[in-house]
Amino acid sequence: MNWSMCRGAAAAIRRLTILLCAIGGSLLASHAPILAQELPALVLPKRDEALPGKRIGWRFDDITAALTQANTDGKPLVVVFVAEPCGWCRIFLAHVLRCDGFNALAGQAHFAILTNVTGANARPGEEDQRQLGRLLKVEGYPTTAVVSVKAGTITPVAKIAGTTSEASLLASLSKAGLTVPPSTGARAQQAAIGLPRPAACGATKPEATLEASTPRRVQAGISP
Repeated sequence: MNWSMCRGAAAAIRRLTILLCAIGGSLLASHAPILAQELPALVLPKRDEALPGKRIGWRFDDITAALTQANTDGKPLVVVFVAEPCGWCRIFLAHVLRCDGFNALAGQAHFAILTNVTGANARPGEEDQRQLGRLLKVEGYPTTAVVSVKAGTITPVAKIAGTTSEASLLASLSKAGLTVPPSTGARAQQAAIGLPRPAACGATKPEATLEASTPRRVQAGISP
């Protein structure tokens, strides 16, 4: 084989390699599953975006301020403990805490979401979070707790372990002293104002299959 034939063969191989790479890339793109992290972010309103009786505003990983505020005005504090990674936590946040029946509690209490973190990701107030978790005997995630804070003393009121339906969560919160809407009824499948419609409101039980439709990233705030 002469040099011109070798150069021609080499060029053909290069073209074939480029073509195969392009085809392979398109095949991967067309057959790759839609992963949860590719979906829009999970949006939960910040504290200053609350609408009394209509939309809860959350404090995120700021337990010291939440306890201080509860101690000042005497309102109970509802705390949701979550962890990363935790599929059931994301399901609970995305498909239960955005339901409008639950959000009708806005204004009756203070609400906070606390993410369990390792020492490497320490932040201000983390020790207060750990102490609260020990006081409430948080053993798994998610865990929802209601506490009363008076004269600087934290008193546990209720604890709901695991992911539960909105109806079950409301029943537990009602026993803890919060005034729950008389019935979710026709609003059972509706989202709180300004939030995407969830899939597990009312008595609908959250299912593991919902994890595929639950974004992996939590975004604090209404605006995208």
